[in-house]
Amino acid sequence: MSMKWLIVPMFAAVSLCSHAQRDVVVIDMETKVPVGSVVVTLDDANFSQLMTDYKGGVTIPAGVDSLIFGHPGYETLCLRTDELTDTLELLRKYRALSEVVIYGSMPQMGFSLAGSLQKMYDEMRATPRPTPLATFDFFSIFGSKKRKKTRERIEAIENY
Repeated sequence: MSMKWLIVPMFAAVSLCSHAQRDVVVIDMETKVPVGSVVVTLDDANFSQLMTDYKGGVTIPAGVDSLIFGHPGYETLCLRTDELTDTLELLRKYRALSEVVIYGSMPQMGFSLAGSLQKMYDEMRATPRPTPLATFDFFSIFGSKKRKKTRERIEAIENY
C-alpha cells in the first residue's frame, strides 16, 4: 500500500516538470518552412542561449520571462512567455533601395563592315609574328642535310 502512495506523487511531479517546459517550432512566415539555427536568447541566468535544430524545434525551459529569437536572414522577434505559442513565424529581412539613378550614353547606330575589317587587318599587320628558334619537321629526321643544318642552328643558338 505504501508503494502506491509513493508512485502517484512521483508521476505527478514528473508530469508537472515536463509540463513546465515548452516545445516551440520556428517557421518562415511566407513559406511556412521550419527555420533551423535560430538563436533563442533567454533572460534566465542558467540558460543564456539555445539554438533551434534543423526542423526549427527548440525546448524552452521553465522559469523564463522573456525570449528573443534571432537569425541573420530574419527580423528579430522579442516575446514574453505568456505570448509564446507552439509555432512562431519569423519575417524575412528585405533590403530595398529607395531610388536608383542610371547614367549612360546613347549607343552609336550604324555599323560599317568594311571599316571593321580594315581595323582588324591593321591590328594584324601591327602585331609582330612570333618566330620560333627551332622548328620540328617529322620528315627532316630522315634527311642528313637537315640534321646537319639543325645541329648548326642549335650550336649557333648556344653560342649566341
